[in-house]
Amino acid sequence: MTDEPAVSTPPAAALNLVAAAPEATALLDPSTVLVAVADPVRYAILRELARGTPLPVKELARRVGRAPDAPSKHLRVLRDARILSIVRSAGEDGRKQIHELPALFRSRDAAGKPLADLGAVVLRLG
Repeated sequence: MTDEPAVSTPPAAALNLVAAAPEATALLDPSTVLVAVADPVRYAILRELARGTPLPVKELARRVGRAPDAPSKHLRVLRDARILSIVRSAGEDGRKQIHELPALFRSRDAAGKPLADLGAVVLRLG
């Protein structure tokens, strides 16, 4: 028996969370996710994409206050971690990369603020 207090995690309902689909968390490696979201620029990118609108690289760069070519490395890290995906809009020639946070990972708290449920971590992005 140890003298350390037991640590319990309250259920999602107690935290006023609306969890993402359970299968979402099985798709991601926890250590890769934690490394990917630890960077402030990547967190800012996720905050922008958590609103549900897919955005092109240049618009993401503008919104996070970076040069147009600066977010490319960060977007690759998030894609490699399987957090983001690339979507293409109709009529595009395929060269323009438009990124989204898949709906599978998006959820909202009780106040309606966006969350990203990535299994190992739930990011409050609102």
